[in-house]
Amino acid sequence: MPSIYQPKTAVILAAGLGLRLRSVIGEVPKGLLEIQGSGLLERSIQLLSSYGITKFFVVTGFQHQMLESRLQEQLRGTHLSFVHNQQYASSGSMESLATMKGQVQEDFLLLESDLIYERRALELLLEAGQPDTVLTSGQTNSKDEVWIYGEPRSGKGESLELGRIRYINKQPSSEFALRGELVGISWLSTDLFAAMCDYHAANKPRTLQYHYEENISDLSAEREISYLKIPDLVWAEIDMESHYRRVLNEVYPRIQARENTEISAELAYS
Repeated sequence: MPSIYQPKTAVILAAGLGLRLRSVIGEVPKGLLEIQGSGLLERSIQLLSSYGITKFFVVTGFQHQMLESRLQEQLRGTHLSFVHNQQYASSGSMESLATMKGQVQEDFLLLESDLIYERRALELLLEAGQPDTVLTSGQTNSKDEVWIYGEPRSGKGESLELGRIRYINKQPSSEFALRGELVGISWLSTDLFAAMCDYHAANKPRTLQYHYEENISDLSAEREISYLKIPDLVWAEIDMESHYRRVLNEVYPRIQARENTEISAELAYS
């Protein structure tokens, strides 16, 4: 079960152009891509709701009116707020996140819009009960990985690892040990969020095209920012057609199999 202390708010970054996925989805925001009849954002928000998240901020950019109307239709009754990044075509995800300054006043879960993942990702992150934690996994072989390097503090049971982040990048580090692959789900405190926004504002235009994880990487030199590694987590980011095919043929069937097993186990004990 999630810890008693947990965020009730989620911020989802959905401003990207999705250029590498146009062959699959055309000029439609990536978060609206459907897998087995359910949109990525629709599914993610429903999962978050099932774990006690009640307020959702979606940062929009490309085709924002389409995204907003579709989500409002799919998720009637959900507390959705939309914030538009007007510089979406020339900036990175950190600029999208910075548009939330002054909008969110509490700890929140930060997610990317183009993810598909098993519910255990949220369960274990919330169960850990530790803000300023970035979720990581074992290697997915997606060919577009972002790596997290750092120092383990402790193992949690046999399957989880908690540690301190030292470096995040697609390029290898010769200084720190590889600890896992960035998933795209994090738990940020208001303090870290403020520090990220301040750092971004103070270092523009250099950081204008930064992604939020590059900002975290820079700040991790001075701040204690954690990773939680779930080595066998089943998930994928869908950035290009090969990712989409992999999800259809491999990732989503594995997620379904795990969810069906969990449902069967719950029924057996009910």
